[in-house]
Amino acid sequence: MATIKAYSKILNHQENLKNKALLDYQQAMRDFEQSAEKLYLLLNKKEQVEKEYNYYLSSSGTVTTLATHYAFIERIKERIYVVQMEVNQKRAVMEKKQEKLTEQHIEVKKFEKIIENKRKKEREREAYLESQLMDEISTRQFFNRRNG
Repeated sequence: MATIKAYSKILNHQENLKNKALLDYQQAMRDFEQSAEKLYLLLNKKEQVEKEYNYYLSSSGTVTTLATHYAFIERIKERIYVVQMEVNQKRAVMEKKQEKLTEQHIEVKKFEKIIENKRKKEREREAYLESQLMDEISTRQFFNRRNG
């Protein structure tokens, strides 16, 4: 049966894997947040340009101004679509990294529990051996007093 030291080595390895998974997850989260912020800024910009477009539409704006704003809105919409795809992709990567982190965390907990149980059994075994030794000593003392 494997010793506590062997399980501790495995635990150390599992903790290293968990730490790597944590770093990967944090990087994926930063990437997602950057893409999401980019999308947010694009949506705000689109909203601003649409307000201007509606203002020129209701006022006496020139056809050229309206066409320019409309074309700009269409370009922003295309860019928003591309960035939305990027955000969705980064979210999927982030979620996958989170799953991996959770799996690694569970593995670490398993080995911690195994080590804890091994230590408990070792303490129980030592207590039993100590009890046996004390019984033997007291039995010998009893017989030594009786025979002495």
